[in-house]
Amino acid sequence: MRKIFTLPCLYGVGFYYNKNCAISYVDQSGKSHIISQKNKAKIIYHNVVFLRGLEYLVFGLYYFIKNLIKMPFEFKESGTIKSASKSLNVSFRYILVAVFIIVALAISLFLFGYVPMRLSVFLTGYIQSELLTRFVVAAIKVALVYAILLTVKYLTPFRQFYRFNSCGNFITDEVYHKPTNFLNYIVFGFCFSFIVLSFVGFTANNFLKPIINLLICLLCFTISYEILLLLDNTQLIWLKKSCIITSFLVNEKPTNTEVYIALSAYSEVKFMNTKKRNVVNTEDLKDGEVSFSSIYAESKLKLKNAGITGDSELDFLICEVLNVKRGKLRLITKIKQSQRKQIEDAVKRRISGEPITKIFGHTNFYGYDFIVTKDVLSPRQETEILVETVLKNINGKMRVLDLCTGSGIIAVVLAKKSDATVFATDISSRALDIAQKNAEKNNVKITFKKSDLFLNLKSIKKFDIIVSNPPYIPSDEIDSLDIEVKSFDPRISLDGGEDGLMFYKNIISNAPKFLTKGGKIFFEVGKGQSSDVAKLLEKNFENINIVKDYNKINRVVYATKK
Repeated sequence: MRKIFTLPCLYGVGFYYNKNCAISYVDQSGKSHIISQKNKAKIIYHNVVFLRGLEYLVFGLYYFIKNLIKMPFEFKESGTIKSASKSLNVSFRYILVAVFIIVALAISLFLFGYVPMRLSVFLTGYIQSELLTRFVVAAIKVALVYAILLTVKYLTPFRQFYRFNSCGNFITDEVYHKPTNFLNYIVFGFCFSFIVLSFVGFTANNFLKPIINLLICLLCFTISYEILLLLDNTQLIWLKKSCIITSFLVNEKPTNTEVYIALSAYSEVKFMNTKKRNVVNTEDLKDGEVSFSSIYAESKLKLKNAGITGDSELDFLICEVLNVKRGKLRLITKIKQSQRKQIEDAVKRRISGEPITKIFGHTNFYGYDFIVTKDVLSPRQETEILVETVLKNINGKMRVLDLCTGSGIIAVVLAKKSDATVFATDISSRALDIAQKNAEKNNVKITFKKSDLFLNLKSIKKFDIIVSNPPYIPSDEIDSLDIEVKSFDPRISLDGGEDGLMFYKNIISNAPKFLTKGGKIFFEVGKGQSSDVAKLLEKNFENINIVKDYNKINRVVYATKK
């Protein structure tokens, strides 16, 4: 019986485990990394009722902890822990995870052992019914689980953790709430165990009682797995959706970028299992067909010789030509000669420095398709953070202004994903034409106006939100940019003046006149510019916030008008 665990991570990396014990993750650039591959490992798979649930629990916890240790996060070692790590000859990561587990167990024993026990003694004096007392204690235990997980879920560092957990559900079943999702199984199993243990009464000495409790807990987890498996396999949609009772505690809808990262990791592991099937004998090819693996290898070598490394570049390019998702790419064995010619032409253009978005004339941003030409800046992945931050601050039918709209991606997504009335400006007529086409393509109504920032907006009433991703590259640094940027993006979309802050200074000084009381302003900023922009905001704005992008770089700065 094949099982796939989806093991999420706090730091923007998706981990996936298959029956060959291969663990892979994909970083933000799309580069794949194999942590370990133990093809000779003897993993026992059973399809025996109850046994399979216990196996799922054991192997899930094992690989979850293993991946926590392997996670590529940064940390500062204290002198005490550093010396302990050296004297014990144990990696700091192992000590960190061990401390985390010990602290978690101590807190769990206190909250779900000592507190309920004392509470039970206290309630006995007020509630005459023992059954009712046990029911109240069970309810309090479950309420504590919900309270703790809800608190953790809405802490910013953990939100990406839950979004990546949902990615695993989406990859295998294209749903965000899956009954047998491992973390959902853990939460459901704990809640079920607390209820059962609260009602089961027995007498035993202090040594046997914890052992009996543990055995009952394991039995509860095996029963929980069978319940969730039934929900997973049922054809009754309303019954399947009932898993959301616990699933919402450990899942959150992921962004398109996070789904892509997780899909890439899953695809990498899948590829290791199916690579033999990708080797096609020439005798198996029909007229007009060629082996995909040979074309892939040939194209990869050409790009590598041109200094373009990483599979993501080639994968995106080929996916555009073949019109397939990246997760399906590794399963292709042969293609047509006409498709081969298209791939070769696209590779040739890419080698010349032309970005993929400009080669194909469109790109995907935040799940929507946008037209992209030489007259507009190619959308960057990190701009999704800006859009996501603005969306969280839109409440109802607000008026939103997008300055320096370019291709209109920010304005279009805000109009699609909220009830706001959206306005957008740009100094370039050609850019506004593209932005208008993108609005029509995505079926949204936006008021576009040609204007040098606020210059032609004096007759328009005030806005609740102003958002801008202005040019922010210092003038003397443009020629040092990658060829795909300096040669294929319009200079007007890049040049931020001598210090890169020219547009920020202009917008920030004039924005208060165009913002309502308590209105907010949002900027995307370049690397190292966040503190400078925040300082510019201090005069007329308060509650200044800085948001990091997927690579932990300060990318968004926003504030509220004083």
